[in-house]
Amino acid sequence: MTAQDPQLPAPKIPNASKINPPKLEDYRIPVSPGYALPEDRYVMSAPELGGESAILAEFDAAARSDQFSIALQKLIRCRDNVLPALLERLDSDEVAISKKAAIALGYLRSPQAIAPLIAATKNPHRQIHWQAAAALSWIGSNEAISALIQLLRHPSIQVQAAVAKALGRASLPAVSPLVEALKHSDDMVKVHAAHSLGQISSPLAVTTLITALEHGSKSVRFEAAWALGQIKSPLSANSLASLLTDNDISVQSQAVQALKNIGVPAIAPVARMLNNHASHTRSVAARTLGQIGMEEVVPLLAQVLRDDEYAYVRCDAALALGEIGSHDAVFYLSQALKDRDRSVRSAILRALAQINSPEAQEVLHNLKHSVSIPNYSVSNIRDFGDESDFTTIQG
Repeated sequence: MTAQDPQLPAPKIPNASKINPPKLEDYRIPVSPGYALPEDRYVMSAPELGGESAILAEFDAAARSDQFSIALQKLIRCRDNVLPALLERLDSDEVAISKKAAIALGYLRSPQAIAPLIAATKNPHRQIHWQAAAALSWIGSNEAISALIQLLRHPSIQVQAAVAKALGRASLPAVSPLVEALKHSDDMVKVHAAHSLGQISSPLAVTTLITALEHGSKSVRFEAAWALGQIKSPLSANSLASLLTDNDISVQSQAVQALKNIGVPAIAPVARMLNNHASHTRSVAARTLGQIGMEEVVPLLAQVLRDDEYAYVRCDAALALGEIGSHDAVFYLSQALKDRDRSVRSAILRALAQINSPEAQEVLHNLKHSVSIPNYSVSNIRDFGDESDFTTIQG
């Protein structure tokens, strides 16, 4: 007796007057474990064979960045075939769909999308102005960039900020408007204008960015320092050095990185800080010179290591020499191994271990096999019957 086949439900016949496109949930394609969700071993994805309708359904339903990236790649291959559908989605009442449509239109770079994207950028209440402005910058035509520059004077601060951020992908035509925005706009706009000027990296912006280093907002100072580090103008070295004692640690760190990018011209203003009466300033200057990493500063750091009255400043000088790691740095570190402060001696050992050159290893090896006592260095030999045991008088 054979088992009867189970009865399959009859398929539903769609209404002939309206054919619905396939939806994302109609397809369940297994993917690699790296993309799989813990509770679901499958990521739903529409197949290529479904045509534009299936791809658009996948695009609409994409909720994660990897899903959106896959759908976007498929849309780009379709190009003009999906442009009307994307323009329709740009006006959707569903914000998530509109944002994704704006991004996709930017990648397609179609001139037909410029006017709708300008309209979307002008309306901050729709909450897609950031994506629409970015899309215009990706299109990058004269019409799109000119529209963005005009929108820097939009009454909405949100729109101005979105446009200032997007103009970082433009070039020289955007420099002058961004400089004006950095001078006169709201702090949020200034932050994005400074960052965009750094992306463009035009020397024409240096003077205004230097002025922005003194702004009351730490975010503006941070972005101005970053931008000057991208431009790498020696003219900004003195002003960046003054930020090394900023009351915000992130601004300090960004100033250090900018000075490092500038290189040799940044050494002089930082080196002058080694003579400052404030020990904290000397400490910061020593650390900064170590991060700049130029061998020219080794004698200056060696002097701090030898003469500074504060142990923590000498520690920073030792670690800075370890960052540089040159032959001369090893020599000066070895000369300071008899420092009166144990924390300084410990910093010197860490610096030598970091350098790890043959010379540094030799210094560490000799130190490991000797015991220091006042005015003497006694060989530490376990076998006391060894006739080679001896005592060396150091001075």
